[in-house]
Amino acid sequence: MVTAYTYTLFERYELYLKKIVTINMKHTNKYLMIAAVFCFTQNIIAETEEKLEDSNIGSSWQLVKNGSHSSSFGNGQVVYFLSSDAYQTHRSRKFQTWDKFSAVDGRNLVRLKKNDSIEIINSRFNGSIYQVKLLNGFHKDKTYFLIAEELEKNFKKEMEEDENI
Repeated sequence: MVTAYTYTLFERYELYLKKIVTINMKHTNKYLMIAAVFCFTQNIIAETEEKLEDSNIGSSWQLVKNGSHSSSFGNGQVVYFLSSDAYQTHRSRKFQTWDKFSAVDGRNLVRLKKNDSIEIINSRFNGSIYQVKLLNGFHKDKTYFLIAEELEKNFKKEMEEDENI
């Protein structure tokens, strides 16, 4: 009788473990299913979301004010070699955080002269920085970065001539 009693205790314990494992598996499956649905719906939503195109991309602009007298020194409009330098300057101007301002190496700046032209290639950092190509001057056909506020303030959009008329 002692062996039958221990055997039934063992069977009960085994049934208890099977029940616990079954319950845990059901909960685990629910959590895995929820996680999978969450991950896949994020991808679907991201793919269907339309990007707003900036109307300035592809347009040409000419510097009309704040031009520098020299390309190597002086005050005036600059374009940045690195997009991060342009963004840090933009952010410091916007939020007045000059204590956290990262210094920009002067060798990574190009000073523009009056009447220099640029073409907008792309926008970055939610439209606050433009990637531009210089259309004339010593650095012609090279890509740099410009703060968007300076584009509106110091540049004039060049009118495109229609050849079909």
